Formats: sequence, structure tokens, C-alpha cells
Amino acid sequence: MKEEGTYSWVVLGASSATMLIGSSITYATGVFLVAMLKEFEEDLVLTTWVGSTFGCMFALAGPVASVIINMFDCRTCVVMSGVLMMTGFATSFLVTDIRFLFLTFSLVTGLGMSLAGTGAIVVLGYYFREHAAIASSICFTGAGIGIFVHPPLVQFLLETYGFHGAYLIIGGITFHACVAGMLMRPGVAERARKQHILGGETLRNKILLSMCGTSTMIYNVIQNGSFLFFVAGILCFSLGVSAQYQFLPEYFITQGSTLEEASFVVSASGVGSIFSRLLVGFAASDEKIGGATIFPSINGIMAVFTFFLPLFKSSTYPRLAYGIILGVYTGGTWVLMTTLTLDILGLGDFATGVGIGRFLCGAGYLIGPPIAGTMMEQTGDKNSAFMFSGSMFFSATVCGFLSSLKRKAVEPSEDTRRDTRASDTADITDALVTASE
Repeated sequence: MKEEGTYSWVVLGASSATMLIGSSITYATGVFLVAMLKEFEEDLVLTTWVGSTFGCMFALAGPVASVIINMFDCRTCVVMSGVLMMTGFATSFLVTDIRFLFLTFSLVTGLGMSLAGTGAIVVLGYYFREHAAIASSICFTGAGIGIFVHPPLVQFLLETYGFHGAYLIIGGITFHACVAGMLMRPGVAERARKQHILGGETLRNKILLSMCGTSTMIYNVIQNGSFLFFVAGILCFSLGVSAQYQFLPEYFITQGSTLEEASFVVSASGVGSIFSRLLVGFAASDEKIGGATIFPSINGIMAVFTFFLPLFKSSTYPRLAYGIILGVYTGGTWVLMTTLTLDILGLGDFATGVGIGRFLCGAGYLIGPPIAGTMMEQTGDKNSAFMFSGSMFFSATVCGFLSSLKRKAVEPSEDTRRDTRASDTADITDALVTASE
């Protein structure tokens, strides 16, 4: 399947803008946490659950996004995301009890972020099948810019317009995801796959077929041992990185930083993440390197730096250096989630695999910060949260190596791969002929 000319670059730009506007705002969770503690004066664990639920929903609702994509298309999914994010932030403007933020901020806004991220990722698989790694790296660069922009932007809005006013303005910003989504018109491969699966069924039957088809695809996907080890590594990675972004601002504040300096540490991670996502994308497209080698390597390096975090707490410049390191050795993993899923499962199960991977990633974001926060309260030592984080990065390294070994053990022959590609092409061609008739 050939890529669709110059319009594919429009779709790539729209995907990158969606990641900038929507999904990357989850990296400002630590700034939101400090603001919620000050505004509502609730205990740390309850407030952390609000932040972790918000932080996890961008990925936890991945299967919901997959069903919407299978039933409609990526464009519909992203446009819905803009409406949900705007609604969630706007209604949070009215909240005076932190418990209501579980509904408005965590659930509604988080679901919108999930639809935005999943739709922006999956549409690239249809337009850039042959160069998915490079396209994903460019797309996720938008998220890297968002990591750099959102923490100081949120901090500025909180100081200028107050807690509730900041939510209202951010809702208006995220609503622009609708504009980016409208540019993601369904490509040839996406229309063919949809026609092949759903045909000309009614809306009711489409819903049933999409749900049943998704269930069948999930069953097929979970039988792939290499993919299971890979998503286990994704789960461990999300446990580690969510604890980092949730508690790093507060950790440095207790070491003498101001809130502004702490937010700039998170912004510094965005700078490192931009370079990481670009470099990892190009490296993963090189057959001599490959994403299967990069994934365990960068997680192992991040584990080492996390264990040595106390060495970076002395002054502003070492803290900023740690922020850059955090971005460099975690940003590339988001690119590899897409490219390795496509490499392991192929285009047919790609959307389902992305949904499962993002669901487990969301599970890690949900339980990671509360686990780390409980460890901090039990031990009275803030370093314990980062020891937990480092151990999770190390576990991701182990799972990554096991995934690679399992994949090599069942690697199909070149003739088998050729027959599979021919079968996929035939299916798409048959669907196109049916659609034209």
C-alpha cells in the first residue's frame, strides 16, 4: 500500500498538533497536584488519586478509543476528544469540592485525552505504513514540545487567573484539537479496512460488529508472547514514569526549589524528550539497531539515573540536568510503543494492540503515584518514591529483553512474511473493489 502523497504530511502535522494540544498536558499533573493541595487542603493520598486518575485516563481508555476508531474513523475519534476535553475543563471551573474533580477533571477530561492520543497515533499507521517509526517520532515531538510548554503555562495561568480560571482557559486551548481532527480524513487503507470489517451495516450492527470484532482481535493479540512481554514492559515503564512526573516537583520544592523552578524541571524534560523522540524514531527505522534493542536500553539507563537522584538535588542546574535526562531516556519509549506494536502485530491488529498497550500504560499511571505516595507516607522518606520508580524502569528493561528473545524464537521465515503481506494486500484490494462497486 503506497502512502497518499502530500496530504499524508498534513495528517502528520495534525497528529503532532493533537499531541501538543491534548495528550501532553498530562505532564503538568505535578503542577496541578501542588495547586490542588493548596486550593482544597485535602490529604496527600486523596489529592494524589485525583491526579493519578487524570494522568492514567489518557491511556486507560485506549480500548474505548479503539472501538470508536473501528466503528467510525480516526477523525471522529479526535474531534470527539476536543469536545470532551473542553467540557471536562470547563465544568471543573465550577467545582468547589475536590471529589467532584474525579468526574469532571479525571474522567471526562482524561477520556478526551485518550481519544486524542489514540486517534493521532493510529491514523499514522494507515498513512505511513512503510515509515511508521519516523512518522511517529515527528508526531511525538509535538508531545515533547507540550511537555516543555504546559508546566510553565499551567503555572502562569494558576498565578494569573486562579485555580478555577486556569481550568476554564485550558479547556479553550484543548478544544482546538477539533480543528486538528477535522484534517485527518480517512485514507485509502483506513476506508478499506473499515469496509472489509463492517461493510454497509446499520449503526446498530456496526456497534455490535465493532465490539465483537474488537473482542476477537484482543483474543488474537494476547496469544502473541512477544507482545505480552512488551506490554508488561510498558506497564512497568508507566509505573515508573508516572511516579516521576507526579512527585518530582514536590520533591525539589522540599529541597529548596520554588514552585516556578520545580515546574521548569519538568519543562526541561520536554527539551530532552523532543530530541529523544526524533533520534529514537530514526534509530528504530534502522534495521541494524531496531526498536527492540532501544526499548530495554533506555529504560535501564533511566533506572540507574533514578537511583542516583539525590546527587541532583543540591542546586538549580543539577535539577535541570536531571529533568533533561528524564526526558531523554523516557521520551523515546512513547515512539517505540507505536512502532514495536506495528512490528510485532502488523497493520491488521495495530489499532487493537495500541488500545491494549495504552490501557496497561493507563493502569500504570493510575496505581503508580498512589503506590509511591503510600511508600512516602509509610517510610517518611521522599526518596522511597523514586526507589520504586527506578525498580520499575529496571523491570521494564527485563521485560523488553524477554520480548525480543521471544520474538526471535518464533520469527517467521521470509517466505511466510511475504505470503502474509500478500494476503493483507489482497484483503485490502478486495475491500476496495467492493467499496467501488
